Amino acid sequence: MKLIELHILQSFPVTCLNRDDLGAPKSATFGGVQRARVSSQCWKRAVREFAHEAKPELFGASRSKILGPAIEKAAKELGADEKTVAAVKEVVLDAMKRDDKKQDMVKTLFFFSPESLKNAIRPLVSDGEKKLTPEIVEGILSGDDKKVKKAKAVADKLSKDLLKAFGEGVTDAADIALFGRMVADDASQTVEGAALFSHALSTHAVRSELDFFSAVDDEKKNADDAGAGQIGNIEYNSACYYRYVGVNLDLLKKSNLFDQAQTRAVLENFIKAAILAVPAARKNSMFGQGLPSYVLAVRREGQPLSLANAFEKSVEAKRGCGFVEPSIAALKKEWTDLKAAFGIDGGIECEIEKGKEGTASLANIVAKLLDGIG
Repeated sequence: MKLIELHILQSFPVTCLNRDDLGAPKSATFGGVQRARVSSQCWKRAVREFAHEAKPELFGASRSKILGPAIEKAAKELGADEKTVAAVKEVVLDAMKRDDKKQDMVKTLFFFSPESLKNAIRPLVSDGEKKLTPEIVEGILSGDDKKVKKAKAVADKLSKDLLKAFGEGVTDAADIALFGRMVADDASQTVEGAALFSHALSTHAVRSELDFFSAVDDEKKNADDAGAGQIGNIEYNSACYYRYVGVNLDLLKKSNLFDQAQTRAVLENFIKAAILAVPAARKNSMFGQGLPSYVLAVRREGQPLSLANAFEKSVEAKRGCGFVEPSIAALKKEWTDLKAAFGIDGGIECEIEKGKEGTASLANIVAKLLDGIG
């Protein structure tokens, strides 16, 4: 397996990057002590949004149950008239398991891109034997239950392979190729993601703390009515996190979605997003967004490898240097020890270490990791 792997150490001050069902920072026990945790799903979304904003022509997908408006837009862009647009929406929503209780929605979240949606519905609006004829369109929109049922039965046969067209010959679905898609009702639509994410764990023991707040009621003018309009507690923590992000280059190539130049652009934007993106929870009230203190970037062949066990024994803060410095030392030692003990070929290695001369910049890391790719 050909891989690009990022091992990232990132410190955050007072934050609540990822909340549980009670609004508290997520946590996990590792090495016998409680750690701060940010779920892989949380950081995936931050990375996906970052990449989409930077390169929407490649990272153009959306995940939603609300497909009606997107279907209408795609049909219009393919030149369908108003009636055909309405009929196409009915047919596609039915094919994708419509939610009968909610207009324009399907029952489960679906990950799609604009091009993939056009692929699926193009045969229904273009000339050819699968096109929805004016008679079928009129039947679907007639309002007569018998006519609608008959017309939809014909349309269902025409759209039999509709879902199979998703993902064929599109170039705006890098996020689907990287993050994957799971469709329980149709295994043919499931896409194994090429990207690998760990849950981010603090390198040291962490206990959440409570912030007591009081919100003043500005309209309380009288002394006998003075005081807070609302009081409460918000949990937070502060931690240095280790997180792993990898890309299975073989699996990404297997998707056959991108040419060489596009593959390079996809990887460049994904690597930057993976390093720079931060979950947005409570960013207005506990702004703690910062950049990594250390990144070990590797391109090699073999099985994916986390270095989380560098912190199985929780790091202790040393006087005057906090958690970042000993965490970097522990991570470097783990990588060196594993290579020596198991004969691991490190392949291409480069690192960013904030404040240390001689280490690479982000641009240098991207260039080195992608040298010869594409």
